[in-house]
Amino acid sequence: MGKETASKKLKLFNTQQSPILLFFVLTIISIGLMSFDHRHGTSHEVKQYISLLNTPFKYIINVPSRAIQSIELYFSDQKNLNYTINMLQNEINLLQLDIQDSQLLENENVNLRKILQIKEVIKKDIVVAEIILPNQVNGIPQIIINKGRKQKIRLGSAVMNNKGLIGQIIQVENNRSKIKPITSNQFAVSAISNKGRINTVISGTGSPNLEINQLPAYEAIEIGDYFLTSGLDELYPKGIKIGKIKKIIPSDNAQFNKIIITPFASPLSFSQVMIIDGDK
Repeated sequence: MGKETASKKLKLFNTQQSPILLFFVLTIISIGLMSFDHRHGTSHEVKQYISLLNTPFKYIINVPSRAIQSIELYFSDQKNLNYTINMLQNEINLLQLDIQDSQLLENENVNLRKILQIKEVIKKDIVVAEIILPNQVNGIPQIIINKGRKQKIRLGSAVMNNKGLIGQIIQVENNRSKIKPITSNQFAVSAISNKGRINTVISGTGSPNLEINQLPAYEAIEIGDYFLTSGLDELYPKGIKIGKIKKIIPSDNAQFNKIIITPFASPLSFSQVMIIDGDK
């Protein structure tokens, strides 16, 4: 009796519901909702309302992602733009090099044509050479050319370019020679004025200018007149341009003037020079 009473009490206080009953209830509700939706199409409207409610949240959630994509696109465009700029700059540099090469070839062709014209006028043996080592030692210009004894270069030969006189060969080796420039303070050349009235000697000063130390004051000259080799020293052919009068300075002796002359040819402004055979 006691055991049966205890088991009945246990069943009275059991609050658990049957899951099968709940399953059937939910199934019936679902079938009803599907039937109602099939007849009236309510799910589509509900989805639209839910979508509208979700749109702001989706936008806010996607803001960081879109910002990252925008930043990546910006830097990608910047990188591509910088790459394009660098490529174009390289092409510009190459074109500039081509232009410089073309100008150099054009200038060399012009110089060669002038050399041929000068050779026809001078009627002497001429050797064309290149300056390979222009520099200065103790402030004195040193000019080395790529022709020497093997190319029949001789000591004392005159050196010029298509602008005028450059100097004289003072040292000869097998395949190179050294030039004493007209600006050297050890250089002198017999000269005649372009008007043919004055015969004199022009000397180097160790500076960029030449000079006539004492020219009689009665000689009719003016700034802009120029001098050429006279040929009287039998070292330099007659008619090579030397320089133009830059300044006329009265000396302490009123009978003479000092004449400052700017050379026509700078030894280092041209790579090509002409050596005139000294024996001829």
